[in-house]
Amino acid sequence: MNTFCRQFDHSPNGCPAPASPPMHVPAQPPRRGISLVELLVAVTLIGIMTSMAVPSFRKAVDQSRADIATANLRAIWSAERCYWLEYRSYTSDLSLLRSLGLLDPTIVTSSNLYVYEIPAAEAGTFTATATRTGSTRWTGTFSIDETGVVSGSISASGEQTIVPGFQ
Repeated sequence: MNTFCRQFDHSPNGCPAPASPPMHVPAQPPRRGISLVELLVAVTLIGIMTSMAVPSFRKAVDQSRADIATANLRAIWSAERCYWLEYRSYTSDLSLLRSLGLLDPTIVTSSNLYVYEIPAAEAGTFTATATRTGSTRWTGTFSIDETGVVSGSISASGEQTIVPGFQ
C-alpha cells in the first residue's frame, strides 16, 4: 500500500496529500432594509393588536367620564350642604351656587358630555342629576341626593353598563 500511495503522493510522509482547500465563496453583502412580506406581517400584527385594544380604551374613557360626572355631582352636593348651613334650605339654582362661590363655574356652563341640573329642591331634600349628552351611543343619568348617595348608570347597546366607579 505504501508504494501505491507513493505513486500519487507528493508529500514527504508517504500519505496522500490533502485535498486543496475549498474555494472561498464571497459572502453576500448585508441586506439593507426590509422586504415587503416582513412589512405586511408587522402591519398585520399591529392591526390585530389595535383592534383588540381600542374597545378597552373606549370603555376606559367612558368610565373616566362617568367618574368625572360623579365627582361633579359630589361638588354640587357639597355646595348644597354649604348653602343649607347658611339658609336652612336647599336651592334648585346652580347659577346661585356658582355666584355665591360655592360651585366651580365650569360645572354650570359645561355641557359637552354631561348636563347638570337640580330638578328638585326643598327645605330638607334635593336631587341633582348629570345627564349624558354629546354621544349618539351612550345614554343615561347619574343622580345624587341630600345623603350623598350617587346612583344611576349609562348604557349603550352591545356595551357593558357603566356605573360610578367610586362610592
